[in-house]
Amino acid sequence: MGLQCGDSWAQQFSIPAEFVSEVKQAETTGVELFRVFANAKPITSPTELKAQSTAETAPIDRCDTPYRTVVLPPKKAQKSITVYIMGIPSLMAGIMGGRHFRVEVSPDGGSVLSVTPSTQTCLFTKPNAMPNGAKSVGALMTHILSVAPTEFQVFLSLYNKQPLYVGTKAGVWRIENGKVSYVSKPK
Repeated sequence: MGLQCGDSWAQQFSIPAEFVSEVKQAETTGVELFRVFANAKPITSPTELKAQSTAETAPIDRCDTPYRTVVLPPKKAQKSITVYIMGIPSLMAGIMGGRHFRVEVSPDGGSVLSVTPSTQTCLFTKPNAMPNGAKSVGALMTHILSVAPTEFQVFLSLYNKQPLYVGTKAGVWRIENGKVSYVSKPK
């Protein structure tokens, strides 16, 4: 099976069994994160407002860009409230691959349980100058914090409206329209 990439075709492999669960979770959460981000409805729950405030004061190393906080609606039997702190650079800055954050907050919204960064450093992929009539077929970034793409990369592909290729120790992954595919095994 192959994927069309511009006028070329790229090989596509089955997602290795050991990564299927991780990939499905990234797809589900990344799509939900983008949906909540794009709809931008005001938070009305006092607990979620408290969780948002708690996450915003977490000791995190932000990049030099504006950030937006997104609280995912809690699910039944969830042991924490998930809050994302997403960097939103200007369109001229290109794609901000990192550093974004997932902050798990206690169910009462009052304390930070954990903070997970999307990357170790600030990462911006500037838009390339394109010849007249040319169209980018996607962006590429490497990722060393996990062996498969995360919800952050799924969100970024949707937010930037283009495919995102992610290189990890396990190979190269393609993310488009909220779906992750495996396009290259490690050499």
